[in-house]
Amino acid sequence: MRAPKRVVIPIDSQEPASWELARAYAEKMLELSEVRSSEVILLTHTKQQLRHTSLGSHIGEGAVKVLLKNQTLSMPPSARLRHETIKTIGTFVRGTVVIVFYADEELLELVDGLDGIAGVVVVPWIPGDVDNWIARWNPIVHGKPQTEAADLLSDKTVERALTSVTRMINLAHGVLHPRDKQYADDVLRILRAKGHMLKAEAIKSWAISKGWKPDAASELAKLANRIANLKSKPSISKIHDPHGRYERWVSGQD
Repeated sequence: MRAPKRVVIPIDSQEPASWELARAYAEKMLELSEVRSSEVILLTHTKQQLRHTSLGSHIGEGAVKVLLKNQTLSMPPSARLRHETIKTIGTFVRGTVVIVFYADEELLELVDGLDGIAGVVVVPWIPGDVDNWIARWNPIVHGKPQTEAADLLSDKTVERALTSVTRMINLAHGVLHPRDKQYADDVLRILRAKGHMLKAEAIKSWAISKGWKPDAASELAKLANRIANLKSKPSISKIHDPHGRYERWVSGQD
């Protein structure tokens, strides 16, 4: 299945247009999807975000009552909309489109871990809350021309080293196997010993963009943060062929 289409709507969530545009993009994504599906999920942090909020006003009181009963609403021409929260989202139809309303990094990492979705439409709670996600995926931003994607990791040696880690692990796993974690730890220690900066958040975002599950990417970022904050450069004498591996990363031969 193709990578999901991604759209950000940088309109104040208090404005009715934010919901109308989200619906319109979701409907278009279903229309263009290579997988036949008629399901749209409205994802928020909690059920309370449907009650007495701008989103509730946009949707309408009657529609909110239906969604709060875990029932679905019709969307033209033939789609069905249901509501899920960060705690309840589970099974879904392949080809589903997800509207993430009041989006922040936590909600978006959850969506990044979903397999088989056709599209993601994001309406941020506060515009800056989705900056990392925009940098990660270079989505369409409504009302703005799409630009070339920026490099998440500016240090190409670090990127090649982490690519070697990516090739070693099973990307379907939500967490790192102990052997994979040790391999990643060795790679990060070599990089730190050779004087490279390890920017944990950038590494995490890069890993997610390369297919890592968000929890596994978070583990990698925690390793990077711990090694980056060592008071002195780590010893790499017990790591297999650290200098040879490093030279291959520098030259791009690994």
